[in-house]
Amino acid sequence: MTIARVKFAPLLVAAIFALAAAATIAAWSQGSPAATAAQSEARPSASQPVHPAIYFSKQEVEANFVHPTRVDGALYVSDYGTRSFEVKTSTREKPLAAEIHWTYTDIIYVVKGSATLVTGGKMVGDATPRTYPDGRPFGKETTMGRSIVGGQSRHISVGDVVIIPNGLPHWFTDIEAPFWFYNVKSH
Repeated sequence: MTIARVKFAPLLVAAIFALAAAATIAAWSQGSPAATAAQSEARPSASQPVHPAIYFSKQEVEANFVHPTRVDGALYVSDYGTRSFEVKTSTREKPLAAEIHWTYTDIIYVVKGSATLVTGGKMVGDATPRTYPDGRPFGKETTMGRSIVGGQSRHISVGDVVIIPNGLPHWFTDIEAPFWFYNVKSH
């Protein structure tokens, strides 16, 4: 597996969000007869309301990055019955554990600072603690390790977009804080 790295204008972020939604729809359209039936049932009829557009002002987004009581940085978690994606404001001040997400793809857009991102290779060591910074435990969809051996390292900074497919080990090191990034988690 590989990751994609792109340096473009912020308009690319909108395209990435659209791709995440399109991937979810494509997965539904290629599903089993049961999934196809569920998809048909999930379509709103003329009498059902359609979900509205969701907007966050620049001030709301920045407040989410720096809010002292932020739990997991979730700016938005889809409520379309499938929890098919989340939009998070994520931060790093120092390296944390290496991770593998088994059930979702991370789509990252860097907005402040920089870091070295190590991907691939082999995750080694037991990560302790196995919790988010606020103390909540990671679920079974994420495996944590102390570091990665044999991965590919690349410097990422403001404006970069990275797509990390599920199952790919990844780890942020050499952080130039504050390191802020949007993280769309597409299930």
